[in-house]
Amino acid sequence: MRADVETLDLSRAADALAATLGNVHTCAVLHVRVGGAIVGEAAVGERVPGGAAASADSLFDLASLTKLFAGTALLGLFDRRAFALDDPIVDAIPEFARRDERRRQVTFRHLLSHASGLPAHVNLREEVGARAVIERVCSTPLAFAPGTDVVYSDLGFMLVGEAIQRLTGQPLAESMRLLVLEPLGLKDVAYRPAASLRARIVCSENDPWRGRLLCGEVHDENCWAMGGTAGHAGLFGTAADVADLADAYREGGALGLRRVLARSTAMLAVRENALSNDGEERRGLGWALKVSDASSCGALFSMQSYGHTGYTGTSVWVDPQRRLTVALLTNRVHLSRDPNPIRALRVAVHDAVAAAVDARL
Repeated sequence: MRADVETLDLSRAADALAATLGNVHTCAVLHVRVGGAIVGEAAVGERVPGGAAASADSLFDLASLTKLFAGTALLGLFDRRAFALDDPIVDAIPEFARRDERRRQVTFRHLLSHASGLPAHVNLREEVGARAVIERVCSTPLAFAPGTDVVYSDLGFMLVGEAIQRLTGQPLAESMRLLVLEPLGLKDVAYRPAASLRARIVCSENDPWRGRLLCGEVHDENCWAMGGTAGHAGLFGTAADVADLADAYREGGALGLRRVLARSTAMLAVRENALSNDGEERRGLGWALKVSDASSCGALFSMQSYGHTGYTGTSVWVDPQRRLTVALLTNRVHLSRDPNPIRALRVAVHDAVAAAVDARL
């Protein structure tokens, strides 16, 4: 724990990270803020086996937390009136209209709220290059009529990334830099991080398919097939970087004097825009909204909370009632793809942090 910033007793949360070291993850960083002020950090484990110890500035494969950054970039273009949320995405990606007339009904809002009708996942790792992957996505059959249900879909955010590129006329990485990273002052967040950052990068999986330990190379195989840059995955960053983005939404689209979204847009993004038929998925624009005490933010976070998780073991949650932001980054895929251990750890950490905040009041 960094004593210079600790003003909250995070010992229970830190103990949970230490107790699961070696059986849920081999590296983890926790970053906690209240009202925008850092009230505690914890780092456990090693960046690579036998390597340097984890620290607050360790860089993780953010996995699906990338969707929050891509969603913010697209919403930034919405603020610039490049499109309307209920415009059909075929306006930007005409080839998506193939095969099924219902596809013309899919809107930008549907993509951002996972209500497009696209299936959750299709294995596209054998494709070569982003163009081929997007072609496959555009020919993937819909699983349900647009707007009639919610199914969390990587494919939808692949199209988000593609739409950003077409609306800006620039590569996704450059659009992300101009629309999100520079406005928020996030200097470490990047696709395909530079070799100069290698010493700070946390390894993910010892991938049997690629035959190597992944360190600085995106874990998500569909993103890898796209060259490491996509709307659904691919970014690397620190826990503080993720908290900065989350705090910008909590503060209505700005981080201090740095504005990334209009206040009305940021507020809309963390409100319910879609609800699944079974009531188990509530979605904002890019963000997941807490549904029940079974959410990965635990039982104590308020029902106004919003956040996101990433497959590699990353997450961020905001509880606006407590003005609380929690970024928890781990490399859980280094040990297992089983979702249950990381789910239990997330709940334990967030319950411990919320209890610590309440105890201080």
